[in-house]
Amino acid sequence: MENMGRKIKELRLRHNLTQEALAESVGVTAQAVSKWETGAGFPDITALPVLSETLGVTLDELFDLTEERHISRIETMLDEGADMSDENYAYARRVLTDGLSKPETRGRCLTMLCDLMLARGDKYYAEAERYAKEALELEPEKKDNHSCYNMAVKGHVWDWCVSNHAEYIDFYKAFIEKNPNYAPGYLWLLDKLIVDGRLTEAREYLERMKRVRDSYHVELYAGWIEEKAGNRQKADELWDKMAEKYPDIWFVYSSRGDNFAKRAEWDKAIAEYKRAFDLQTEKPRYTDNLLSIAQISEIKGDKAAAIEAYKATLELLADDWSLTEGYEVRRIKEKIKALS
Repeated sequence: MENMGRKIKELRLRHNLTQEALAESVGVTAQAVSKWETGAGFPDITALPVLSETLGVTLDELFDLTEERHISRIETMLDEGADMSDENYAYARRVLTDGLSKPETRGRCLTMLCDLMLARGDKYYAEAERYAKEALELEPEKKDNHSCYNMAVKGHVWDWCVSNHAEYIDFYKAFIEKNPNYAPGYLWLLDKLIVDGRLTEAREYLERMKRVRDSYHVELYAGWIEEKAGNRQKADELWDKMAEKYPDIWFVYSSRGDNFAKRAEWDKAIAEYKRAFDLQTEKPRYTDNLLSIAQISEIKGDKAAAIEAYKATLELLADDWSLTEGYEVRRIKEKIKALS
């Protein structure tokens, strides 16, 4: 800490800045700068980008922090999701963009930049939803307000030219040709082929995937293809077969729950989600099953069951993920409050 303080003082004097002038540039008090330079304090993370820019050095040069330390910090910050401040976003984007120029960090930084942009997108979507709701309160018959709300909540669009996934499908077809032995690549492709009703192609790629890896996904996706084709009985038979072959995999029952929920067969769906949750023995456990139970309970009008499931979700987030604050926690607490 003391070494960092000496460096701040050295750079400040090199730029002919008083403590007051540096403090004004960074948006802190002169007393804060004095504490930094004596080692009695440390700049807040939100002040780092402006401080380094004012002193004309990179963050690494300023604090002698390794790039790994910066990236690890940002990984923790990404847990904030839509709650990430503008200052932290700017800092994270700067560090990760710098990391793209180095082969040893490029892959990791590309992934984290994607996560960062998605978090920023969630923030804007949430803001857009709020504005759209207020607009609808003010002008309930204005078509643009309804369109804005639908886009903000990523609602369904009936226009085929907007809702089809042709570009996505082409990307994963090319990806599979380059990576033919990577089984999950087929699943990403199959998802959109089935949604778009391109079932002949879906059957072809499912057969190709089976030759790479024969898992519960074979019966699961074969069932989805039959369901999309209108063969509900055949789909159920395939999913029953999946459960018989893989009785100890929680995702099997979670998927069956999803299938029943999409048919609005609520009680069957809840039973599958509960079984899936009970089978999750390895930590950290996922919240999907509990959240699905909560949402279905809301739809059914069973507020008590919904609250119970939401509370269980908060406990899981705290116990398994050490999350007690942030966007997701706040959203669930708001749900509980509204239901109460």
